[in-house]
Amino acid sequence: MSEDHRIRDAATPTLFHPDLHKRNIFVSDDDPTVITSIIDWQSASIEPAFWYADEVPDFAITLPHPSLETQLEPNSEHCAKAFEVCTQFHVPKLASCRVMDDALFRPFRYCYRTWKDSAVAFRHELNKTSERWQELGLVGSCPYAVPAGEELAVHQKEYKYFEAAHDLRNHVTGLLNTASDGWVPPEEWKAAKLANRELFEMMLETVLGIENPDDDEPLKEEGDVKEIWPFDL
Repeated sequence: MSEDHRIRDAATPTLFHPDLHKRNIFVSDDDPTVITSIIDWQSASIEPAFWYADEVPDFAITLPHPSLETQLEPNSEHCAKAFEVCTQFHVPKLASCRVMDDALFRPFRYCYRTWKDSAVAFRHELNKTSERWQELGLVGSCPYAVPAGEELAVHQKEYKYFEAAHDLRNHVTGLLNTASDGWVPPEEWKAAKLANRELFEMMLETVLGIENPDDDEPLKEEGDVKEIWPFDL
């Protein structure tokens, strides 16, 4: 895959700030359109352009409309569109990656993220890549063979559990309006801690209220919920 010209073209070395979120961007008191400083550079690195092409800063994430189910919250929608336009003009090598088939890059990303997402996610991407090898226009045959039988069944169960944990983290961070690592401003800490506990209790009540859960259901009891809950209780 690394020899494919599309991937090589999308791998232009690029300086990334991987935590470019609102809390790390300071603006002028007089004119909020003027950025005065950006902090938290300790994780900055030079990576292939496609490395963070799938990530969007929190100020460019669309949010649901508070009262209209089929619409997006206007301000967040405008910010998301502005981010896309600015990316196209100011960082074209990143913008081009964002419109390519993400399946070309995901194995590279997940082989690095195994410390964070576990080997399950990486194995899943290898399976998908192998299945779509010809469809993706890759040369020859995939050197990775998709497992079969019991091995595949075990993987599918593990991946379903991984998905549940991943989706839960995204859902909870959105409801708590916090970063993925749980950071909130000090003045909001007590309220966020209380809300976190309330969300857990609601989730637990829902899980325990399911009668006769399917065998492949990843969450069946309190211990399962606690194990994947993203923040301390």
